[in-house]
Amino acid sequence: MQTTPGHMRILLIDDNRDHANILQWIFQKTGRNDEFMYFGDAMSALAYLKEQAARQRRRPDLIFLDFNLPRLDGREVLRMLKAEEATKSIPVVIVSSSERDEDVRRAYELGASSYVSKSEILEDVTPMLKSIDSLCSKAPSK
Repeated sequence: MQTTPGHMRILLIDDNRDHANILQWIFQKTGRNDEFMYFGDAMSALAYLKEQAARQRRRPDLIFLDFNLPRLDGREVLRMLKAEEATKSIPVVIVSSSERDEDVRRAYELGASSYVSKSEILEDVTPMLKSIDSLCSKAPSK
């Protein structure tokens, strides 16, 4: 699939660097020209976002969040992101190895924009990219 080249700032929060690399590679293979920022733990990502907000710098256009993180769980991170004025309007895509209905339901209850299983990403990236393009075109201007 060839998409219109874009330039989004995408924050990846995943304790497995290989998963983040695969996601970044998928975006590059489709001709997109996005900027990726990777954080292997939630605390570092939250500190970065807080600093960006304090300095009134451009925030990410999209966040990919692993739901099963060590120390600070992705569910709690999502709740925190949606509670903060500076980050609540950023679309958050949950990326998880879980396909359990209760995990998907909980993600949406907490404010996720989309939920994608890691196995779906590898099977067919086209629907995910269309969904992301749609999310970002609806996101409020910074």
